[in-house]
Amino acid sequence: MPTPPRITVILPCLDQGYYLERAVCSVLDQGYDNLELLVMDGGSADHSVEIIRTYEDQLEHWQSTWDSGPAEAVNTALTWATGDLVGVLDADDAYLPHALDEVARAFADDGVDWLVGQAVRIDETDEQLGELSADPPRSLASFLMSETGPLPGGATFYRTDLVKAMGGFDSTLRLAYAHEMHTRLYAADQKPTVTGARLAAVRDHDQSLAATHALAAGPEFIEAAERYATHLAPTHRYLLWRRHDEMRRLYAAAHEETAADPGQRGLWQQLLQRPWWLARNDYRRQLLQNLPSTAPAPGNNNLDTGRRHAA
Repeated sequence: MPTPPRITVILPCLDQGYYLERAVCSVLDQGYDNLELLVMDGGSADHSVEIIRTYEDQLEHWQSTWDSGPAEAVNTALTWATGDLVGVLDADDAYLPHALDEVARAFADDGVDWLVGQAVRIDETDEQLGELSADPPRSLASFLMSETGPLPGGATFYRTDLVKAMGGFDSTLRLAYAHEMHTRLYAADQKPTVTGARLAAVRDHDQSLAATHALAAGPEFIEAAERYATHLAPTHRYLLWRRHDEMRRLYAAAHEETAADPGQRGLWQQLLQRPWWLARNDYRRQLLQNLPSTAPAPGNNNLDTGRRHAA
């Protein structure tokens, strides 16, 4: 039998000790013969390092040091990666059984450079909440306007050479760095190959990066999309800017309401940690009808994202 491709899994983490062991074990328990696991801890103050040390004999490399965010951690790991293929798994997510075998099988086709699989959503206790389907957009314009939502990051794999040729991930983004890479790939006429196989479980919980920085996530997604607006025809560019203007107003309203009434935070958080929902006309119409008249002007909410709080 031919040697399976070497797969590098990069696992960035920060203070996710409650979930970290499950993530690490979901990689190691794959039983994949040609695996490289790199754990990049951002200087956790919880018991994450203790967990990592428990498995260090099975890791190719690990470190615990300050970084500016998960994108910087992933880019640092890419300089050491020796795999033909690479995937990034958040410390609170997990691979599903046989995921890496499915990945290797899909990449056996020479035409596959970027693979996206299916995922499931789980809660804090691993109970399944529903499907998180890979739904590639019809066009770059559709992707920039978030009509299908971001691709499930934990279920996404790349040829390592492709990611390096693209210059790695944008470390100025803490929340939308994977989405920006996918946008950049689409703009470069790269299309993902979609497999029907379930590859990952993506966890919803109150301390996830998307949840703790929900108000900052949407503006980052907007910023990432607008970088590539010049690739669109004038009509689509106008539609993108109009939609983003509405979305900025929604985020500004959320910022004002949650500052005035902390009780509103939970409701807005549930919506804003999934910013692509705001692309739907029914959501936007309903929310915009209830905007406070004193909501800050679009683009003037200047939210400080701070340092990342979770992987």
